[in-house]
Amino acid sequence: MLKSLLSQYLRLGIFSVLILALMGQIEITQTYPLTVSYVDYRTKNPELRGVWVQTKSITSPEKVEEVIRRVESGHFNAIFVNVFRAGEVVYDSRFAEKYDRIEPGFDPLALLVPEAHRRNIQVHAWFPAGRVGYQDTAPILIEHPDWGLVGPDGKKTAWLNFTRPDVRQYISDLMLETVERYGVDGLHFDYTRYPSSEWGFDPYSIEAFTNLYNFDLNQLRYADLPAYGLFEGNPLINPKSAQVLATFANGVPAVTLNRYGEGEVVLINWDAGKRNVAVGSEIIQRSLRRMLDNGGQVFVLLSELTTKEYGQGNFETGMTWLQQLGWKPIEIHEDELTYLTSASVLVLPNVYLISPETGASLADFVQRGGGIIFIDGPTRSIDQKNIKAITGMNSRGRHFNESNLMISKGNHPLIPTSMRSANLKASETWDARWREFRQQGINLLIKNIYTRVKEKYPDIGITVTITSDKEKASQRYLQDWPDWLDGKYIDLLIPRGYVEEARDLNGVLVAWRPELKAHDPIAIGLKAYFSSDQAEDPKPPDQLLAEIKMVRKAGSAGIIIFDLEHMSDEQLKALANGPFSQSATP
Repeated sequence: MLKSLLSQYLRLGIFSVLILALMGQIEITQTYPLTVSYVDYRTKNPELRGVWVQTKSITSPEKVEEVIRRVESGHFNAIFVNVFRAGEVVYDSRFAEKYDRIEPGFDPLALLVPEAHRRNIQVHAWFPAGRVGYQDTAPILIEHPDWGLVGPDGKKTAWLNFTRPDVRQYISDLMLETVERYGVDGLHFDYTRYPSSEWGFDPYSIEAFTNLYNFDLNQLRYADLPAYGLFEGNPLINPKSAQVLATFANGVPAVTLNRYGEGEVVLINWDAGKRNVAVGSEIIQRSLRRMLDNGGQVFVLLSELTTKEYGQGNFETGMTWLQQLGWKPIEIHEDELTYLTSASVLVLPNVYLISPETGASLADFVQRGGGIIFIDGPTRSIDQKNIKAITGMNSRGRHFNESNLMISKGNHPLIPTSMRSANLKASETWDARWREFRQQGINLLIKNIYTRVKEKYPDIGITVTITSDKEKASQRYLQDWPDWLDGKYIDLLIPRGYVEEARDLNGVLVAWRPELKAHDPIAIGLKAYFSSDQAEDPKPPDQLLAEIKMVRKAGSAGIIIFDLEHMSDEQLKALANGPFSQSATP
């Protein structure tokens, strides 16, 4: 069908510009016709009926044709297409490398935009602007190594640092390019956030913050105690024989040391693998140096029981952490524990489940002189006699996830301390300033895009998607979404109301009721499928339609569904025959 269409265009001469662009002969600019309906998000006229489309769905002309066919069959009027993936783009850009899975010589936007516009369907360029890969060796960071985020202990990640003006300029140039060269109808921000609140200790940010506040930002790394930060954990409590070396401000033990037989056990009583403060890395370094004898090695337990229930993400995080700290850890399994020599140290990252047989092996290892470091665990096995004995703890406490202050209990070689006072109020004040400083980088990025685009193209929509958890968005991800709305430098905010059951959507709608009632441009995003480890199966059409009915009733400024790839033909048919049956064109 696509080939016949292209032949027809050539004969008629209507889209000769498009064809030449596809052949790489000319540069395409401003292809969109005036017939595409402008969506007014505030008046909700016409209703936005959007669907997210992944990069892998547009890698060839045939796939683009299929996307348009399915979008049209579901009566959508807007495509939010991912054009920026892991630091690469899907189109021919002056600023970035092209995604290597695009068919050679093919430019998806040069075909998608005019073909969608012929059917009165908008195209919004979807930019996951923060993540540029899955490790700090991402191509864009090889070219610009100073653009990446840095954690408090020096850890790096493949994520762009919005504090830097040159990063903001780069993203802005990329986004504006899709408007000027391809005529997209909107720019859609995603991942315009920090991975979590501990990131940002690169040299540029340290200098800028220090100059702004006349305060050494390095102090907020918290490489020693007292340390303030967002701590999450599943703690062991009620020490029996363990020595408490540090506590949280609420009295929960943070670090303990227990002697058992000839060996020792260190309990780091929170999820320190997240490396939210630098002191966790320093404590594990000191623990390894203390317990590791000449000829010994560092092992990390890959627990079969824990992996079966929680996956092996924490094991991989632990291995990477130790490697980045300069160690060469060795993977070990339960059935190999009896071969450990007493000169070695065994690290158990987030191992919550331990069989009685493994517990006995661990006790024997420590009793012979071995060293163990528990990181956030083993809470679900603390009732075992051997686990109580080696940890020196009696029971499990409640899960916590909150900003807190960690304080040393006297002097001990394992715990680095400073002369700072344990002043919770002062720590909260500086944390708030540091948080606001990084939020402003994101705000400036969005403002810059809004201003640049609206000056020349006032009808282009600027939209942003965030998690539906308001507090997580602002506190953990550093997204100042209220300022975006109050400052009116976005056209639409899209909290993602992704739920497994329709009834669970009520909580999201209640949380966002004030903003929806205030007629701010808010649209609740929906998910078309169930999420599980085994499969991502489409929801029954009736459930998807029920969710649409709920968000419409709540006052959502449109419907946006994630994503086309996971939508069934039955769902598309149900939309066309049901909630999308009436025209969305004014």
